[in-house]
Amino acid sequence: MSTLPTLAQLLKDSNLAEKAHEVDKNLVRLQWGSAFVLVGISGSAIVAIAPLFRQPPNDKMSLFLRKLLEHNAYMGGMASFAIQPDGWVILHAGRALKGMDANEFATMVAGVGRFADQFDDTLIAEFYAQQPEATNQAPLE
Repeated sequence: MSTLPTLAQLLKDSNLAEKAHEVDKNLVRLQWGSAFVLVGISGSAIVAIAPLFRQPPNDKMSLFLRKLLEHNAYMGGMASFAIQPDGWVILHAGRALKGMDANEFATMVAGVGRFADQFDDTLIAEFYAQQPEATNQAPLE
């Protein structure tokens, strides 16, 4: 029976440990440009989440959702946008922890980080310019 890798081991082996700030047990925060990525292990799953906006924009909702779907297509399955039940607009990727190696871990986490950094400013400019209270300017601590 194989042993599942730990978050600490994946961070070390992928050379991301120095970039990571511990938030809680099995949960760290990393930064790519203006985007923050939370990476955590729960049970036998690992997920990388970039919380971008506290809520979808009040106006232009159809255009906003269409843009998120277009971005999902552009990312080709590396990450995807979602709206959580509490309203947060996030970019995320996840998979089973079994078989995860340092290269795949680094690709998943960096992919979420780079795409979040790429898209956050353009989405703010296009949909949130009049709604600054909806953006996630204060990172989760």
